[in-house]
Amino acid sequence: MTGTLAMESEQAKYLESAKEVVKREAFNMQRCLDKGQLMDGLRHATEMLNELRTSILMPKSYYELYMMVTMELTHLTMYMSAEFIKENKIADLYELVQHAGNIISFVFADYGGCCVHKK
Repeated sequence: MTGTLAMESEQAKYLESAKEVVKREAFNMQRCLDKGQLMDGLRHATEMLNELRTSILMPKSYYELYMMVTMELTHLTMYMSAEFIKENKIADLYELVQHAGNIISFVFADYGGCCVHKK
């Protein structure tokens, strides 16, 4: 029983820590996007996505974190959609996607690029 309580306590601590990182990076990402600094915004989005690279969280806690990150990334998708469709720069968006540093950010950026292209 004590082990279970200790494990739940560790889960709660890790989840709160990850959520704080997501909040901070989401704020910084939004600030960069407001200034038109897409590459810096993508760097902050990658940091948010990196919080999902964990095996520590139980499924319920992981899902909560996943949903938080997904909600925050909608700002990036909307920004990409507005900027790249408005100026018809789909090829430029695809080039940016190719420079994504890791597979998680690459998949999201590629998905975002597809959403923009479909619109």
